[in-house]
Amino acid sequence: MSYQLYWGDLHSHCSISYGHGTIEQAIARASQQLDFCSVTGHAFWPDMPTDRKVYAEIIDYHNEGFARCACNWDELVRVHREGTEDGSFVAFPSYEWHSLKYGDHIVYSPHADLPLTDAPDLPAIREVARAVNGIAIPHHIGYAKGYRGINWDEYREDVSPFVEMFSLHGCSLSTDAAYPMLHDMGPRDFGSTAEEGWRRGFKFGVVGGTDHHAAYPGSHGDGRMGVFAEDLTRQDLIDAFKARRVYAATGDKIDARLFVNEAWIGDTVQAPGQRNIQISVQGMDRLDQVRLIKNGRIIQRFFPNSGSESSEAYRLRITWGWGLKTELVNWLASLTLSEGAIRVVDTCFSGQAIVKPKTDHDDLNADTDEELLPHAITDRTDNSITWRSVTSGNLTMRHATTQGLSLEIDAPLTAEVRLDVNGHGYRHSLAELLGRGRSHFLRGWLTEAIQIGPAVSLNDCQVNASLTDEPENDVDIYRLEAAQTNGQWAWLTPIWVEG
Repeated sequence: MSYQLYWGDLHSHCSISYGHGTIEQAIARASQQLDFCSVTGHAFWPDMPTDRKVYAEIIDYHNEGFARCACNWDELVRVHREGTEDGSFVAFPSYEWHSLKYGDHIVYSPHADLPLTDAPDLPAIREVARAVNGIAIPHHIGYAKGYRGINWDEYREDVSPFVEMFSLHGCSLSTDAAYPMLHDMGPRDFGSTAEEGWRRGFKFGVVGGTDHHAAYPGSHGDGRMGVFAEDLTRQDLIDAFKARRVYAATGDKIDARLFVNEAWIGDTVQAPGQRNIQISVQGMDRLDQVRLIKNGRIIQRFFPNSGSESSEAYRLRITWGWGLKTELVNWLASLTLSEGAIRVVDTCFSGQAIVKPKTDHDDLNADTDEELLPHAITDRTDNSITWRSVTSGNLTMRHATTQGLSLEIDAPLTAEVRLDVNGHGYRHSLAELLGRGRSHFLRGWLTEAIQIGPAVSLNDCQVNASLTDEPENDVDIYRLEAAQTNGQWAWLTPIWVEG
């Protein structure tokens, strides 16, 4: 069976419960750069703390958010239904069920009309999901058991075929993976990581989701998921979710594929003898390395075939923003190639980097999210692209608010890249940008700036490999990780191979 790769974010929030931005904004922004999404309502917390001396603020804003979600639920369902067009974009309504003991879960269904239903514990919420032929997915699993991390003792594969492993909260793969958890909910605990779940013999997939609270599903760099499905419909996506043909990525749409004896990720396959392994990775920037992992250890690293630019095919990154945190900057920009063509345009748009309601954040950044679409491509030809955007300065030195585009181009190194932005013109040959980014300040030091490049040969963005391997255990677990030099990652769901 051959499947198509689709990209989505099943976990984001807006003011429908608590957060900010409208649900209409969220769906419109998601459809710019994703194939599917879910805007999730915060709905229930059966074991919420009751000590108001310590947790009064938490109790109040959650209860207010839950009440708002209940009042707005029909609107949430309606906007998801009206925002769906099979083959073009699919929106799943969903709601979040919190728990200290069991960890937080989100309920999804293949149906356009999802009822909002509470439950006192995890077994009961699983029955709620089963009743609508749906799934209940744990997220930010890496927090300690009893502190809203996953409770592997209570985990069941049938209703939770995958877990959200990466989001704005960080990465829950292991206790030493990139992207540690820095939220005030605490650090990672190995007993709640994906590696521990696989070690215990559970079969589940991994995905990324933003957990974004500012109406921006798929906010670049905050978490996305890839899914291999037959077609872009609610039912086909749900079927792929249940089959675990999913994987996690940070933001760049890294097309990463692993096959063992032609089995897809998420499969369990019988292979008592030699295993034929196929690896294919197509990144959006230079690949640092691709790692094949068997039973929790790296058995081989793969690197791109660098050094050849004969194909005249490149990835070119454009990034803009910076400047003052409290000052909005409106951008109108166009890029033109003097020769050659722009083959693919991938947007790297993001929203404000917050995982809590809009409170003290107001004083830190100018609000760039007032518009329905704060960033948009306005025109495109074979050799040019025009866009508009609105930005403010980076929240901190570790919280980017920059925006970007990644272009796949066919052009010789002699081609000139012409960028016109806010009345300024900049010119660079493609050769000048190869492996190099060139920065330009629009109004001098400490003002907004734009970076043109680097350009990277497509050969540096690709890994293709074939190899064989032998059985080691009764069940061997194979999975793949891909890392780009720009810090973007993809982590694939395993393939379980029985000897």
